[in-house]
Amino acid sequence: MNGLVERQNQGILRALRIAKATGADWRKAVQEYAYMYNTTPHTVTEKAPMELLTGRPVKDLLPSMITEPLSRRDEGVRDTDAMKKLKGKLYADEQRQAKPSDIEVGDSVMLRNYDTGKLEPKFQLERFTVVERSGSSVVVENAEGARYRRCVTHLKKWPETAQEPLEVPMPERLKSESSKPVTTNATKTAKAKRNTEAEVGEPSSKRPTRVTKMPARFNS
Repeated sequence: MNGLVERQNQGILRALRIAKATGADWRKAVQEYAYMYNTTPHTVTEKAPMELLTGRPVKDLLPSMITEPLSRRDEGVRDTDAMKKLKGKLYADEQRQAKPSDIEVGDSVMLRNYDTGKLEPKFQLERFTVVERSGSSVVVENAEGARYRRCVTHLKKWPETAQEPLEVPMPERLKSESSKPVTTNATKTAKAKRNTEAEVGEPSSKRPTRVTKMPARFNS
């Protein structure tokens, strides 16, 4: 409801700004805006609010002779409104990646924690049981018998306890193979390197030695 009011205020403020800029009377500007809003067809219903209220077409400068039974007109408006709302819902669900809830009657759930605080958990640590569900409205019950009605989006399934993994017996052949030391490529490479160094011995210097000779003038 607050969103509808704020959206309406945007149009009213726009009309008031135009009236102030042009120096017109703001009271007349608000009346003109209300008339334009009530005589303009809406996107969802495809009908003007005044036409839906009075049950007849809006009289403007060009009078219309088109008449339609009231029951047929209301039925068409309801169908159009339902189709537009369904289209908007599908678009919103796709954008939010919404998924249907799988919570059913008899499931153990947790309730959302409404206590504010950085250290407070998101869900209460108390177990509740679902006793009734009607659409998105769910009735839960705790161990003491107290019942609460909550929206399904404020519930979370109680986490199941993890089962211990089963031990599968290993055949004797695999046990004997697993007991042998595993020789990897790195081990083979290191062993071959040690054998090569032992055979070659001390590695020779890469740079050749320089032969020094006394100059001839120092021989005399």
